[in-house]
Amino acid sequence: MPYPISKTVAIVVAVVVVIAIVAAAVFTMMPTAPPAPGAPPAKKVWRWGTADPASYGYKVSAFLVDFIRRNLTRYDITVYPFVSTTANIKAYCKGELESVYIADLGFYELYTFTGAFEGFKPEVKKMPLQSFWTYTMETFILIPAGRAGEIKSWSDLRGKPVFLTPAGYMNHLNIRRALKALGVEVQHVEVDTKLVSKALEDGTIVATALYTTATLSLPTWGKELDIAYGDKLIPLNPTPEEVEKLKKAGLSVVDITVDKAFTKMKMKPLYGIPFFFGYHVGSEIPEEDVYMMLKVLEKNKDALTALEAGFAPLAKDFAGFQVAGIQSCDPSLVPIHPGLAKYLKEKGVWKAEWDKYVAR
Repeated sequence: MPYPISKTVAIVVAVVVVIAIVAAAVFTMMPTAPPAPGAPPAKKVWRWGTADPASYGYKVSAFLVDFIRRNLTRYDITVYPFVSTTANIKAYCKGELESVYIADLGFYELYTFTGAFEGFKPEVKKMPLQSFWTYTMETFILIPAGRAGEIKSWSDLRGKPVFLTPAGYMNHLNIRRALKALGVEVQHVEVDTKLVSKALEDGTIVATALYTTATLSLPTWGKELDIAYGDKLIPLNPTPEEVEKLKKAGLSVVDITVDKAFTKMKMKPLYGIPFFFGYHVGSEIPEEDVYMMLKVLEKNKDALTALEAGFAPLAKDFAGFQVAGIQSCDPSLVPIHPGLAKYLKEKGVWKAEWDKYVAR
């Protein structure tokens, strides 16, 4: 049975509660104390978007971010992987990232709101600008050696089940663009990248697209495919007639450095369709910071190449590579970040006709 509380005790308890409430209210109304003298300012958040952990973009992001983080110390930079390149682009445009992993052809679809971005415009809060072109990728096609008799050209893939790399990847868009230029429509089969060799062996697909960076670096899943099944794969190259059609459509055809890219698949030549890729920001990252980022990465270009061979073309001519990237991505459609403009002007390679395309 509970003991009764005396009237005096009840009054004391009530007074204590009132005092506590008043004190809490006064405390919350007090101004926050300023940072201690000499205390470092809070870092700005920089969410660095990229594709999934099996992608090349995710792999090399750690190298790039490490150099930027060490030199642009006012930023807290974190790599954010997404299920696909397209997903990271949409996340950026919705305001969920400060930089985005995007290719020239991805920029085109985004700015014209076509393809994967059809109907997306109402969700857009911001758009990326041309900021840092990083490397080229080259998309090509491989088939099992046992199918060499029936499949001899890209046109022979018409109507057949093919893995065109994961839907939402820029390489997926690139190889579709190339096949479309030839009037070839295949049946894309979405395959878990860890199971591509099994899909080829089982006949679920008759061919797979794959890609390199700078003609010599495979993505993680491509290396796994090569180790598991590379000795049973051969190149499926476009015929000379198909190459001419591709060039007339404005596409280039390059030779893949097979000896460096592959461990088991050694047949040559292997031809791929190149396009430019990069990590880009918008106006939320100031001109001076983008300029400094480019200077930092240029200074460390040889160290980057030592970490990943795919940076070699960038390291060979850092400023020239930015010019080539801009030329691959219509600047009248996709504006240029003022930080990139400042860097190129300093290097003496800026083109006067681009002045009107610099974002304001």
